[in-house]
Amino acid sequence: MSKRKRYTAEEKMNVLREMQENGKTISQVAEQYGIHPNNIFKWRKQHLEMGVQGFKTTRNDISSKAKDRKIAALENKIKHKDEIIAELAGELLELKKNYSGQL
Repeated sequence: MSKRKRYTAEEKMNVLREMQENGKTISQVAEQYGIHPNNIFKWRKQHLEMGVQGFKTTRNDISSKAKDRKIAALENKIKHKDEIIAELAGELLELKKNYSGQL
């Protein structure tokens, strides 16, 4: 299973510009770039509604969610590490108490 291709705002604008300036149909441009026509329709709608910023906002939202998931995973690792350190410190203290008089 392959990863999805992510297109930058500039790449999306180039695809839309190709249609407008060269008079190509969505089907022709989709075939040329190997993009599903539905994506081009969605990009055109986003562009008409919000301009170039419409493309960038979507990408920022995705990366923001990914960062949040990564932060949560790292926090869980730190919590687990702290629990192990506390357990080992407790065992070490217990061992020191038990063996301190036997030396």
